[in-house]
Amino acid sequence: MKKTLSILMLGIGAFSFAQDRDITFEQLPEKGKKFIKTHFKSAQIKSVILDDDYLSKDYEVILANGTKIEFDGSGNWKEVDGKRNIIPTAYAPEKIIVYVKKSFPNTSIVKIEKNKYSYEVELSNGLDIDFDARGNFKRIDD
Repeated sequence: MKKTLSILMLGIGAFSFAQDRDITFEQLPEKGKKFIKTHFKSAQIKSVILDDDYLSKDYEVILANGTKIEFDGSGNWKEVDGKRNIIPTAYAPEKIIVYVKKSFPNTSIVKIEKNKYSYEVELSNGLDIDFDARGNFKRIDD
């Protein structure tokens, strides 16, 4: 009985893990394709990965320069990580861009992550800054 239960639990556990698989750019949701075509026009796409964990889907696009862009199941951007390279920011809230330019004029944004109630921004000098959902400065994260 214990062996049967153990095998059953292992099977359920293996089934419940996320399944990452390579897909084509064309299989991205329309919003995700439009985002990349708008903000990363000249970038070459290295890979597109679908993370399907049966309850939700996420997409990860990796560009040839190493930049990683994450999307939710609908194709809305969640994170853009330039891997220490400067990233375009026209999609970010204006307040964040203005704050960074005014407060840190000799730096650039290399990563931005959008959460449900906040944004996390990493600058080229390594500083991490947190903003609320409206783009208002909250704190410098150390």
